[in-house]
Amino acid sequence: MSTVMVVDDDPVCRDFLRTLLGYRGHQTCEAADGGTALSLARRRPPDAVITDVMMPHIDGYELARRLRIQPATRHIPIAFSTAHYGRDEIEPMARACGVRDVIFKPAQPGMVLATIDALLGSGSVTEQAAGLAGSVDAAGAVSLGRQPVCPADDLTDHWRNLVTDCADRLAETHQLTRSGMWDLDPESGMIVLSTGLCDLLRLPSARVGLDQLRQRVHPDDLARLLTIAGKVWRTGEADRTEIRVAAMDGIVHELIVSCRATTPGRRAGEAPRTMRGVAQDVTQIRHAQRAGQQAQAQWDAERRAADTFHRAVLPRELPAAPGVELGAIYLAAPERLDIGTGWYDVQQVDGGRILLSVGEVAGHDQPAAAAIASILAALRAYAHEDPDPARLLTRLNRLLIASLPGDTFATAVVAIYDPETGLLCLANAGHPVPLLLLPGEAGDPAVVALRREDPALGVFPDAEFSGQHLPMAAGSVLCAYTDGLIDRHSGPQASDARRLPQVAVRALGDLEADRSWPLPDAQELAERIVREMLGGDSPDDDVCLAVLWVSE
Repeated sequence: MSTVMVVDDDPVCRDFLRTLLGYRGHQTCEAADGGTALSLARRRPPDAVITDVMMPHIDGYELARRLRIQPATRHIPIAFSTAHYGRDEIEPMARACGVRDVIFKPAQPGMVLATIDALLGSGSVTEQAAGLAGSVDAAGAVSLGRQPVCPADDLTDHWRNLVTDCADRLAETHQLTRSGMWDLDPESGMIVLSTGLCDLLRLPSARVGLDQLRQRVHPDDLARLLTIAGKVWRTGEADRTEIRVAAMDGIVHELIVSCRATTPGRRAGEAPRTMRGVAQDVTQIRHAQRAGQQAQAQWDAERRAADTFHRAVLPRELPAAPGVELGAIYLAAPERLDIGTGWYDVQQVDGGRILLSVGEVAGHDQPAAAAIASILAALRAYAHEDPDPARLLTRLNRLLIASLPGDTFATAVVAIYDPETGLLCLANAGHPVPLLLLPGEAGDPAVVALRREDPALGVFPDAEFSGQHLPMAAGSVLCAYTDGLIDRHSGPQASDARRLPQVAVRALGDLEADRSWPLPDAQELAERIVREMLGGDSPDDDVCLAVLWVSE
């Protein structure tokens, strides 16, 4: 059984590959972006990697490149998966990145299973190289690491075969990397191109005059090319640059050109006589990079718009109520576009009561912020008429059934606290169970177990919701949150859910022991809880946390 890392910012694609890999009996580890994948691979290298190409920030190309340059991960076989590129576009770039296979979306399960089997059966890059060397030696061919023992009569044939083999390998390398060689004869002013480079530029002859080449190099690049060539000629130190060259058919190619001075038979103090180098066509790679940058810019713009819209829905400031301190935090996941699905809300309603709600919207049919705006407006209106959380959720559920289209639904915790009676009324519609801390007899807060039995909103038309009524003495704290606070893609989710009560109790105790803070400070308590839960990392999903701290 092998471990395969699946890297894709689309959770549906990750689920699809996880299912197929499980069918083959393999384990999976998942990442939604290249940065997370690199961290996981460094800690525990997988047996293979299947990565999407178009991802925010660190894309599939950069992920493959970084895996290849790390000693611990350079041997891992990699496959690309893409829905944006055709075969002619992606395969040269895949080969340049050391990627073995490409899965084109949408893919049939049978094809994906065959690719997975081939990927896991390929072995590491190092193993393949060792196997190749072994087979070459067994066949009697030449190894570059040592010279075979040949009879004197076979020595000429041996070296002839060696030259032919090296030439074949070099030609294949140039073909795969879309590259070729060039040599300059300064006396005649002619540049001699290799066959591959001549074919690439659609030139009728492999001998090109300097004047003819100048006419085809982009004017903005010509001066830089001449400057580098002059420096190499004077100093003898190799250099490289990138230029744009128009082929005979008018197509502009982007080339990385290396330049090196050669001194065949040069005596001491004699100037270099010729120049040579290699040119690689990186046009497709640069097109892909620019497309990735454009997609990233569009992604950033969409994310800023979604974040701005969502923050406008949340309350700008929390109400000031006697006997109660309030705090709230919203953190958006930095590497995701589907932000703005969670909310917190704290309002003062009739009779001085405090309405607190935390929830999350799921679905694909409409922007989450639009649904959240409707939910918050309805909750505030209902709470002024009937301050009972269970009946509020029952009415809200009927509204969402009638107004939310398709597969959209919501989870929510709704609480109403009455400062006059010290009574907390709480109802939960499929949301993570809030945390309630009550003052303990020994000074340490006691964690109260709350129940969650009712379904999410917008699913069952006839759903009924039940409430809990709990007294809150001075020093009691209610923490309601979204699952982004406890769910981590890189680790077991349940462990963070069990850890939250310990973190909250410790943060509350540290804050009470810190004399530099005037107590109670619900906002500082919320910030300390979030800091310790995330451990300095960015959240994998949106985090909303609302804290109600009874002060007297």
